[in-house]
Amino acid sequence: MAESDEQYDALGQTYERAKHIPTGLAEQATFLSALPDLAGKSVLDVACGTGFYPREFVELGAAKVVGVDSAAEMVAYANYVEGKQPLGIEYRQLDAAELPVLGSFDVVTAVWLLGYAEDPAALDRMTANLAANLAPGGTLVVLVPNPDADFDILAGPYGRYGYDVIKVGQPTFRQPVSVRVLDEPAFAFDSFFWPVGAFEAALGRAGLVDVTRAPTIVPVDDRGEEFWADLRRSPSFAVFTAKSN
Repeated sequence: MAESDEQYDALGQTYERAKHIPTGLAEQATFLSALPDLAGKSVLDVACGTGFYPREFVELGAAKVVGVDSAAEMVAYANYVEGKQPLGIEYRQLDAAELPVLGSFDVVTAVWLLGYAEDPAALDRMTANLAANLAPGGTLVVLVPNPDADFDILAGPYGRYGYDVIKVGQPTFRQPVSVRVLDEPAFAFDSFFWPVGAFEAALGRAGLVDVTRAPTIVPVDDRGEEFWADLRRSPSFAVFTAKSN
């Protein structure tokens, strides 16, 4: 294997590890359950990262999948995987805050994007850009930090799910936190929790309708309901769906 291949594989393993710890499995279950039937549909994934979900969309039958991300290394890795295992996914390096209209998509998704908006005006620009890429009657599905999270749970017993969430500063229009992934080797990244109603209001201002929070879904496994109880009470994530007119 070439050195560049080893570097790409290491990058992918680092960034996709969080999808496979328990909270990542619940994230996947909740997000994928909120999607409409993708068979034969076109999907745009904004902030696609390493291409994890675009690959899932192809497996679910999507006919056209486009992924965009602002980070060159993420797009490079996604293209590396596409080159090794071609699925027909197109990746482009674009900033969600300046996202142009790339087409008229049946489904537009954004996972962990909206929480990083720099201020409410930036949040409105992002949601407007997402909505502008939806076909009439299309569906938007966004996964965001849970607006009604219980930080006592996220900083304590939530660690059993693979990471914890710690407040790191005074809240303004959002609460800054550090997300500490407890897998080996451990690592941390910044995130931001917005207040209840902020995301729904932004989606409404973008002209979207039928804004709905999807129920939290946990994997069906042998760990049982007692294991998942704290995550059900206070998941780190929330999934909202909305429709274009």
